[in-house]
Amino acid sequence: MGTVSTKKRLEIIERDVIPSMFVGVLSKDDKWLEHTLNETLPLLEERSLRLAQDCIRSGECAQDDPLVDKNRIRKLFKDTRSKLEKEHVTRELKSRFSH
Repeated sequence: MGTVSTKKRLEIIERDVIPSMFVGVLSKDDKWLEHTLNETLPLLEERSLRLAQDCIRSGECAQDDPLVDKNRIRKLFKDTRSKLEKEHVTRELKSRFSH
């Protein structure tokens, strides 16, 4: 079994991992959200930034490749946090009014 390239790992995080957090988010509980916002996303963001540096360093990615743009990566994670929080608020409101 071969190893996945740095660039491919960055693509997987953006294309698969982050969107998968929204699958069934309305059925997730407060504990899941807290863990995701406080632990999972920060660690994944740190990992993505490190992978971006490694990708540039190895020559696999060009410096101007959007995939390794630090500001773009940070914005992606900031937007993800915001969307998850909004989805959670929506779930909370729906559960309050459905009783």
